[in-house]
Amino acid sequence: MTRADMLMYPAEYRAMFEMEDAYWWYIGMHNFLRDLLRRYLPGESRGVKILDAGCGTGANLLLLRAYGDAYGIDLSPEAIRWTRARGIAAERAWIASVKEPGFRDAVFDLAISFDVICNVADDDAAFQEIARVLKPGGRLIVLLPAYQWLWSMHDVATGHQRRYAARMLRDKMRRAGLRVERIAYINTLFFPIAALVRLLRRAFGEEKKPVHSDLTPLPRALNAALAALFTLEARVAARIDLPFGLSVFAVGKK
Repeated sequence: MTRADMLMYPAEYRAMFEMEDAYWWYIGMHNFLRDLLRRYLPGESRGVKILDAGCGTGANLLLLRAYGDAYGIDLSPEAIRWTRARGIAAERAWIASVKEPGFRDAVFDLAISFDVICNVADDDAAFQEIARVLKPGGRLIVLLPAYQWLWSMHDVATGHQRRYAARMLRDKMRRAGLRVERIAYINTLFFPIAALVRLLRRAFGEEKKPVHSDLTPLPRALNAALAALFTLEARVAARIDLPFGLSVFAVGKK
């Protein structure tokens, strides 16, 4: 028997939808994605086809629409319901698995997948399918949670099946037929504190408590300060490879 693909807990989709526009982590990640798009999008944006493979509640998909002809898929009906709440039409986002996206070969110039393939039991199949729908010369930008030893209740709440190291991610992309142009980490500034907190929680029996994610509202001033710091780091990480972090990302070319 094989493991099933996992979805986030339903409450997490609402929390994501409500916080994605203002929470410090999302602000930094959206700025990071913009920097990567400016660097790796092929030529002129006009006519470029983009796939958001695992679009969640649609914030990245909205961002991508400024850079090309963007489409999103997600396995969760709850996620797609929230994309509709953002005003994203049915012909732009629908229910589908990253293992069976439902597109013919060589459709997209660019695919992105942020914190999604980690939820898929057969992640090799997911990488292979995303590579299949890319045009020759097309790119995949993927971001995933880093280091299995950082596993926490946040991973459970968000449906993760594994966390990744750079070597593991590189091998999977190569097996999918992608040439890895870049691989590095992000969320380095907060890594020591976050790692310590997660290890302490584990030591004090976090797994015995109700499942929960780390996505909680913060005081406005603290959230703004963290957003500014993370945005600064994200701009550095888009250009300079950082050696460790809470997330690992890669850019692969077909």
